Amino acid sequence: EPHPLAGLSFDGIAAVGSLVKGGKSNALSGASLTQGAGFQGASGIFRLRRDGTNERALAVATIRNSRVVVLDPAPRGFGGAGF
Repeated sequence: EPHPLAGLSFDGIAAVGSLVKGGKSNALSGASLTQGAGFQGASGIFRLRRDGTNERALAVATIRNSRVVVLDPAPRGFGGAGF
C-alpha cells in the first residue's frame, strides 16, 4: 500500500518534469511553478500559488446504497467559476 504522501511526491515530480520538458532556462522559476494553468497530478489537477498554498480540483462524491456516487466531477482545468 503506498504511503499517504506518495501522491504528493508524484505531483511534485510531475510538475518539475512538465516544466523542464519545455527546455526553457527559467523552467523552475517562481513564475513558472505558480503558473495559473497548473499541473496534472496523481489525483487530478493542481496548482501552486504565490502565497505558498496550493489549489486542487477535486470531485465531490457521496455514498448511496454502499456505492460511491459522484455528485460533481473534478474539473479538468482551472478557469471556471470558483477558480
